[in-house]
Amino acid sequence: MMINEFGIFLASIVLGAVGGMAGFGAGVFIVPIFSGFFGVPLKTAIAASAVSVIVNSISGAGVYLKNQLTHVRLALLLELSTTAGAVIGGVLVVMASPDFLRIVLACVLLLMGTLTFASRRQAPPPQEGPDPLGLRHTYYDVAQQREVTYVPRRLLPGMGLSSLAGVLSGMLGIGGGPIKVSLMNVVMGLPVKAAAGTSIYMVGITVAASALIYFQHGLFDPAVIVPAVLGVFIGSQFGARLTTYVHGIVVQWLVVIVLLYLAVMLFLQAAGVHLPGMAR
Repeated sequence: MMINEFGIFLASIVLGAVGGMAGFGAGVFIVPIFSGFFGVPLKTAIAASAVSVIVNSISGAGVYLKNQLTHVRLALLLELSTTAGAVIGGVLVVMASPDFLRIVLACVLLLMGTLTFASRRQAPPPQEGPDPLGLRHTYYDVAQQREVTYVPRRLLPGMGLSSLAGVLSGMLGIGGGPIKVSLMNVVMGLPVKAAAGTSIYMVGITVAASALIYFQHGLFDPAVIVPAVLGVFIGSQFGARLTTYVHGIVVQWLVVIVLLYLAVMLFLQAAGVHLPGMAR
C-alpha cells in the first residue's frame, strides 16, 4: 500500500483545526477521510486516529484551560465511566469487520450531526439553580463580550451516556468527543464552547485506554501515524485559539455539515459505492 504521507500531513492540519474548534478531537474526521480518500485500511486509520486524538487533546486543552472554558471537575467525574467503556470498545474493534465499523461510525456521525443541529436554538442554560456538588462554573466569552455562568444538570444520565461514549471511542478511535460535546450541551446544559473545552480535555484520557489494545494487535503504522500526529498538533493549536473568537453557532453549523457528509460517505463505502476522488 502506497501512503501519501504529505497529503495525510496537510489533511491532518485542517482536521486538527476543525476538531479543536468543535471539541470532538480530530479522530472523528480522520477515520473516514484517511480510509475514504487516502486508501488507509480502516483499522489502521482507527489506530492512527487514537494517537492523533491524544495529541489533539494535549495540545488543544491548554488553550481552553487558559480561557477557563474547561470544566475540569466535571471532566474528571464523567471520565470515570467513559474510560471503562473505552476498554470494552478497544476489544470489540479487533473482532469486528471493517464494514461493520463503517456503519457504526456512520450512525454515530449522523446522530451527532442531528443532535448538534437540534441544539442550535437551545436556550442558554440557567445561570442560577441547585448546585449540591459545587459544579457551578464561569468563563468569559470573548465573542459575546460577557461572562457566562452555568451549572451542569442531569449528572447521572450524563455519566451513563458517557459509558456509551467510551465504548464507541474504543471501537472507532474517536475519543468519544462527538457524543461528549452533544451530551454535555443538550443533556447537561453546558454552553457549546464549554462543552467543547471540557470534551477536548477528556478525549485524550479516554482513547489512551484503548490505544494500547490497538498497538498489541499490530494496528499501528508509523507511515500514517507520524504525519497525522504532526498535522493534528499544528491544526489543533490553531483551532482551539480560533474558537474563542468565533460564535458558537458558527462552530455548530460547520460541524453539522462535515458530520453529515462523512456519514453519507461511510454508508456508501460500506455498500461498495465510491464517490469521485475516493480511494478504492
